[in-house]
Amino acid sequence: MTLLDAPVFDERRERRRKTALLSGAGLLFVLFIGWWLVAGRPVDWPWNWNNHLLGRSAVNRFLTAVEQNDLGKAYGIWLHDPDWQQHEAEYAKTPYEQFLRSKGYDPAKQGAIDKDTAKKLADDYGAAVHDKDWRRHHDDTTQYPFSRFQIDWSSTSPDNTYGVIKSHQIVAARMYGNVLLTAVLINGRKSGALNLDYDPKDHTLNFSPEGVEIYLGP
Repeated sequence: MTLLDAPVFDERRERRRKTALLSGAGLLFVLFIGWWLVAGRPVDWPWNWNNHLLGRSAVNRFLTAVEQNDLGKAYGIWLHDPDWQQHEAEYAKTPYEQFLRSKGYDPAKQGAIDKDTAKKLADDYGAAVHDKDWRRHHDDTTQYPFSRFQIDWSSTSPDNTYGVIKSHQIVAARMYGNVLLTAVLINGRKSGALNLDYDPKDHTLNFSPEGVEIYLGP
């Protein structure tokens, strides 16, 4: 090929190509900033922004349900199990130990059941009670039963130090290990934040461990 055979430079095509590249880069930048804003403007790595987004959403939905005095709904958000009442009724109707007996296994000797069989039995029980995540849900409701939840969050409970919760504002959120810590000011307070954890793995809420909280300044 000689210089005479070289293709003619297409200025208009090159301009369109540059415009498309710049437009694409601009759109990505706008989406990136939009994602950051929607996630609550976290001071954190971008790969944690979804945790902030989902965690803030869960805390907001939970406290909104508490403000509406819909503790059943709030408990479902806390457990990440909106059908918890149905599941509890299913567990009570057919306890796992009774299910094992119906399959010919002694509940007292669960440790002797081989791993594969134990998993199949657990999966079959999950199908029977219409809850594939029944182990976690059952453990959560056992460790923090609804009766205790009502004491902690009822507007008339003497153990509720905030009284009637009418409003809330998430003022800070930070990743701490594998959970998202959130600091929430209740009823327009300027201090004494409520500290809640959000677990990105199972999407549940919990109280922050004693001594672990976000510093909000003097």
